[in-house]
Amino acid sequence: MQMYTDGERVFIAKDYRVEGISKRDWLEKGEKNVVWQSAKLTETPRLLTNTRFYLFGAGGTYLMRMDRRSGKTEEIDFEKEIVDMTSDLRDVYFITHEGIYKLDAERFEKAKIERLAVSDLLEKPIRTLDLIGDWLYVNGGNWVYKIRRDGAKEMEKALVDVRKILADYEGPVVITEDKVIYFTDELDTLANGFYEGEFIKAEHGAYQTWLLSSTHFSVFGRTGERIAHVEYQHYATFTEGLNHIYYYDEKEGDVTYAHKRDLLGDDFITIDLTEILKIVFASLMALEEAGYRVRIKEKRGFIDVDVDDKHVDLEKVFLVLSKYFPEIFYLYKNPGYYDEIDNFAERFGLFQKEGERVKLNMELLEEFSRARQDFKTFKENIIKDILSLLS
Repeated sequence: MQMYTDGERVFIAKDYRVEGISKRDWLEKGEKNVVWQSAKLTETPRLLTNTRFYLFGAGGTYLMRMDRRSGKTEEIDFEKEIVDMTSDLRDVYFITHEGIYKLDAERFEKAKIERLAVSDLLEKPIRTLDLIGDWLYVNGGNWVYKIRRDGAKEMEKALVDVRKILADYEGPVVITEDKVIYFTDELDTLANGFYEGEFIKAEHGAYQTWLLSSTHFSVFGRTGERIAHVEYQHYATFTEGLNHIYYYDEKEGDVTYAHKRDLLGDDFITIDLTEILKIVFASLMALEEAGYRVRIKEKRGFIDVDVDDKHVDLEKVFLVLSKYFPEIFYLYKNPGYYDEIDNFAERFGLFQKEGERVKLNMELLEEFSRARQDFKTFKENIIKDILSLLS
């Protein structure tokens, strides 16, 4: 059994199927309407992750790909147990205890799965991994490794009893059998905190790490302090949205949710996806104002940005901006929110399309940038950091 989310749905994997529940109907009307369902699967997924267009799952030796719009379902029997997986917009990485594997999300064939040669250099068993920018963080044996996406091992750090690695824009968050440890991208320890019980699942978003164990559901801040927790209440799994936590209650046999404010109190500030996207596109406009020529293309559902005819990945822009506005990290961490860019652009008339080229509505973007005083504070640094990404 497992749960995951995107901008519009909450996914629940149980009884050999995956269902997508409409967030809007659930949160606004109290109606749990299933708007999406997979075909019957050979195994119930224990792992779920999003790419641009697909929800990927893994259960036992099976890798599953499900269209997030239609539910169309495909499976591959990899013939080895898949123990963890991660993804970005275009690629899925997964591990068995003996290797790291990569698959282009659009080329769902067993023959297209690539084993990274660096697998042979890692201590076994390999247990967990996550992806951030150009890097994979991987646990194998009693080590945490930092590995380039092309397979080159960059560094390693001894660490025992690792249960889960979660990527953050500042460095990995590692869950051991009793600790939550925050590292820099150079694998230096920043902070740590303790939890009780047997580890079940953890997710890491913009500001906090959320951890479910056999005794508690806990929330940790970047200082390592456990800032909130509740005793175990029959939750089998959970997933984090922007403003809500979604649970599967094993006792009731049903999904439920809680607003993050219920756990974090008035310190929690509601995250508005519209405001997040305003910052992203106002940042691109800031480059125009600084004298750089910004052009946007939209092809096959992906948005590409050129600055003075040099390409920059939009997802890397998300990571740069996360340093200044941590809530933007959600756009990178979960590619399932990428659909909201098109919805946002249509709602506000942001894009003026000319074939594959897209012009930005500059008057609207000027209004966006004026609305945020903190954007003005960081503006010059944001321009420098985006320019550093140019290929």
